[in-house]
Amino acid sequence: MRLLAALAPVALLVAAPPLLGCGGAPATPAGVCAGAGVCGAGYCVAGRCRPASALPAPLDARRVLLPPEDLAVLVEDDDAAAAPGVPDAIALGRAGAGDVVVLLRFAPTFDVGANIASAFVVLEPAPMAPPAERALTLEVARILEPWRSETATWGRQPRLSIPEAAAVVRPRPATPLRIDVTSLVRDWARRRKDDHGIAILAPGNDAVGAAYSMGISQGVGPLLEVYVR
Repeated sequence: MRLLAALAPVALLVAAPPLLGCGGAPATPAGVCAGAGVCGAGYCVAGRCRPASALPAPLDARRVLLPPEDLAVLVEDDDAAAAPGVPDAIALGRAGAGDVVVLLRFAPTFDVGANIASAFVVLEPAPMAPPAERALTLEVARILEPWRSETATWGRQPRLSIPEAAAVVRPRPATPLRIDVTSLVRDWARRRKDDHGIAILAPGNDAVGAAYSMGISQGVGPLLEVYVR
């Protein structure tokens, strides 16, 4: 498959580096935060308000990186929406394209009942892409039905769980984005029968949007970063 050829073919297991905070930040829906501001007595780390004493990745955890087993990008107003395919980059939140849904399916390498400390979908900015004009809130949902990138389109989407806010893209020069999906990945460890991956939802409400690489011809595509204890 073209996607898997463009991404790392195997999972990487390495020692977990600490994730660094960025000062407090104003809370948005579901405790999601971005940038400097106020997070009470805690900090905004990897998109979430967290207590100052809580690390998003424990120092004794192992860091596992997984490329997606399958990936589909569904765009509401895309003229080619009827033709499945993965673009080289996507502009999340760009008003001209409408809403975007990214479907991701990963093959877990950790055992049933594994102690998942935290998990993030990591998106790398597209090279030379301009920043969004405003802060963009992204949502995540669990994919509840089987799907394949070869047949998934905007009109033929798998059923999703109720989305929840998970990350805020800041209007600043492009930087890697971590989207907290810890609760969804912990369900994978329990092997829920209705788990078929992760969906990232972005409403189209910015003139520019935030462009991220899908790793087809350049850059690094989406990765799942899991910290296992």
